[in-house]
Amino acid sequence: MKMQWKVGSIAFFTICCLISGCSGQDKPSAPSTATNENVMLPAKNIFQPSAIDPALVRQSMQARSEYEEMNRKVIARMNQLYTENPDIKDLQAKMRELQKKIDALLAEDEELMKLKKKSQAIAPEIPTMPRKFAPQASTNESK
Repeated sequence: MKMQWKVGSIAFFTICCLISGCSGQDKPSAPSTATNENVMLPAKNIFQPSAIDPALVRQSMQARSEYEEMNRKVIARMNQLYTENPDIKDLQAKMRELQKKIDALLAEDEELMKLKKKSQAIAPEIPTMPRKFAPQASTNESK
């Protein structure tokens, strides 16, 4: 019985080796064509300069320049209209008065004031940057 078990185990082992492609010989195996994801490749330098087409850079810079020039013209025209158009001046004055009324109504709400105080206590002092192309309507307040 023991002999049959030993023969059976050897036969089983031999069959497993044949199925898995294992043989007792040391043959040089061909390199695998499949990529191994665990292989460590040298890290690429992310700060390495890349080749950029100079014509594309010039075109991009020119488009940006034209865009900024157009924005300056739009802002200049808006400022001119804010200062010269009497209807806009009148509407601005009315808008300021209405905003003061809205602010007063908001200031009366206790729950809103508590929430604002909590928010100010949590949030750090973050300086606000002026917007680059914002119309400056505040210059009309003194008129």
